[in-house]
Amino acid sequence: MTHFRTELFIDENPDKIKYNSQILSIGSGFTKALADPLSKYNFNITNNPYGTIYNPISIFNLIEQTTKNGEINEDLITENEGYWNHFNFHPKANFSSKSELINSLQERVETTHEYLKKTDYLVITLGSAFVYKLDSTNKVIANCHRAESNLFTKDLLTPQAIVDGFRRIYSSLNHVKNIILVVSPVQHTRDSLTLNAVSKSVLRLACHMIMSEFAYVKYFPAYEFLLSDLRDYQFYEKDLIHPNELATDYIFKKFVESYLDPSLKDDILCIENLLSETHHAPYNPQSKDYQKSLREAMSRIDGLTEKMDLSELMTDLKSRIA
Repeated sequence: MTHFRTELFIDENPDKIKYNSQILSIGSGFTKALADPLSKYNFNITNNPYGTIYNPISIFNLIEQTTKNGEINEDLITENEGYWNHFNFHPKANFSSKSELINSLQERVETTHEYLKKTDYLVITLGSAFVYKLDSTNKVIANCHRAESNLFTKDLLTPQAIVDGFRRIYSSLNHVKNIILVVSPVQHTRDSLTLNAVSKSVLRLACHMIMSEFAYVKYFPAYEFLLSDLRDYQFYEKDLIHPNELATDYIFKKFVESYLDPSLKDDILCIENLLSETHHAPYNPQSKDYQKSLREAMSRIDGLTEKMDLSELMTDLKSRIA
C-alpha cells in the first residue's frame, strides 16, 4: 500500500491525566491549543497565569518566583504612555498606576503559588530561543513592553543555558508527577525563517538534553506533528504561520491518546469527532440533516455527563437547535 504522508506515532505516557488531576500550563501562545480543549471539558487547568511567555529562561524565572512566592521586583517595572508593566511578566490587562500593577502581579503570584503546590502536571511550551536582555542588569526579560530598543540586547540562548536554567528549578518541582515539555510549532518569522529554524533547533535539542537528565520529564511533539506529520499549508491559518483549527484539533487528539486516562480518552475522542462534524454550520443551519446531527451529538454527549462536566458543550449545542 502506498503511503502519502509520514505519520507520527508516539508512546503512551504511563502516568495518565485523570479528571481530578491539577494541571498548570505555562509558556508561549500555543499553550492554548492544549489548554483550551481541556478547559472546555472542565478539567482543572490553569493556563498562562502570567500571560504569554516565549523564552525558556523567563518561563523558568517565573516558575522559580512562583515556588518561592517571591515579591515583585520593582526595579523591573516600566511605564509607557500612561500604562505600567513589568519586564518579567506579560499581564493580560493594562494598569494605569504602579501600585495597581504590583498588587495585581503579587496576587497572581500568590494564587499560582497555591495552585502549583497541588499541581500534578506541568506543561511548559517553549516558543523561541531568542531573548532580550535588559542592558542595565544583563538579565533576560520576558517582554520589552514597547520600551526603547536601545535598552536591550538581543541574544540567542544555547541548549546548555536552557538545561542549566531548568536544572535550577527542578528540585522545587519534585512534587509534580509529570513535567511535559512542548516546542511551539508556530514560526517566529520576525526573526526570518532561517533564524526561526535555528531557534527551534536550540529548543528541541535542549528538550532532548533535559529529558536525558531528568527521568520524570516528558516531551510532547506538537512541533513534529505540524511540521513533519501534517506538513501542508491546508493546516495553517491565512497568515501561513499559525496552525489552524484542523491542525490544533489533530494535535489535541494526539495528546488525549497519549496522556489521558483510558476511562476518559475514548469518550473525549468520540466527542471531538462529533464536534468536528457540527462545528461549522452549513449553508442552511436549519436543514434537517444538520439539525439531526446536532441532536445525535447532544444525545451521545448527554450519556457522558456522569464522567465529566459537559454543561457548556450542551448549552452551545442547544443554542443551535432550531
